[in-house]
Amino acid sequence: MAINLRYLAIFAGLIFFDLLLASDSLIVDPLLEKPWIQENLEEERRSYHRFLKISSQIPKTEYRQDRFGRNYFILPSLKLQYSIDDSYKREFPLESDGDLALAEMKALIESRKDLEALFLGKGIGLCQRIHSKKEPGFFPPWSTEAYQLSSQLYSKYEDKIEELSFRTEPYGCYEEDGGKIIALHLESETFRYSVAIPAELRYEGLFKKKPGKYRKWNRSHMRLVRFVEFLQPDRDENWDELQEAMELQETGLTSKEPRKIILTIGSTFDEEPSVRTIDTYFRFWDRERGINTKSMFDRNFTRIPDGKDYLSRFKVVDELGKVSYYMMREYYYYNSPLGFMLSLSYPETEKALGDEYWQKIRKDFRVRER
Repeated sequence: MAINLRYLAIFAGLIFFDLLLASDSLIVDPLLEKPWIQENLEEERRSYHRFLKISSQIPKTEYRQDRFGRNYFILPSLKLQYSIDDSYKREFPLESDGDLALAEMKALIESRKDLEALFLGKGIGLCQRIHSKKEPGFFPPWSTEAYQLSSQLYSKYEDKIEELSFRTEPYGCYEEDGGKIIALHLESETFRYSVAIPAELRYEGLFKKKPGKYRKWNRSHMRLVRFVEFLQPDRDENWDELQEAMELQETGLTSKEPRKIILTIGSTFDEEPSVRTIDTYFRFWDRERGINTKSMFDRNFTRIPDGKDYLSRFKVVDELGKVSYYMMREYYYYNSPLGFMLSLSYPETEKALGDEYWQKIRKDFRVRER
């Protein structure tokens, strides 16, 4: 009986202690009072939500990529800033992205890449002229600032005109229609020509160290540039990837040279009268490209007149000895002191595409005489 009374007393004590803890009238350390804790928790919640709201309104630096996959940033001041790093690659500006192109030009100047900046600045000016044909009076701030920066760079390198011509021409701009790139417009101030070409043809000067070829002799100037489109391999039904890889390995190679469409633009300028004539002008470019009696024989090279142009056909042997044929369309222009050569070569199997490209190029080629 005494044991039961003892358990009953303990149980009653526990109940009493629990009631004391639950009582609001219990006097404890003020810092541990429940009303204080609850009020501050609510204040913390309100402060946190205020912070989120305010921070969402604070502009932040945004990372972006342009249509060519190159990195740039939008700073809190809304200023655009390009990243000129190891992943940066040169490009012609887009007609609709003049503000981006200007930011890129400034970044190049800050990185001490003046000639690359001038190349881009000339292209920005061309973009403005292209757009102004569609919208008369179009003269945005980015065009004005690019012109000012270009003028400063010209003044800085006024004693290196030949280098300027070599490194900054032809400059260009991608024309757009409804957000789609439809053509690449090119100009040369030195050789006074302009042309619009298919945008699929990529300027070798954008991804190779040497932007074409330049030579001066006896007060004559020569410039040659190329634009390339890489095509998918042409494989027959019996093609075996493993067999091809083994054959390439035996020759010490890992891959075959891709099929290409190549546009070549050659320009000459004679400071003094030359012995050239329109009938013999093509021979100069044959020598420059290594086309001679021996190479013509080795490659089964044939050339026939085709209206005002020439049409050629020649043999190409790949790394594994497979023979294919290419076609080449050529146009020669000579009116002293200026002369031009346009040449488009493409696989014979791509004749329809090559002919389409050639018609566009020939239609849009212009020479400013004086």
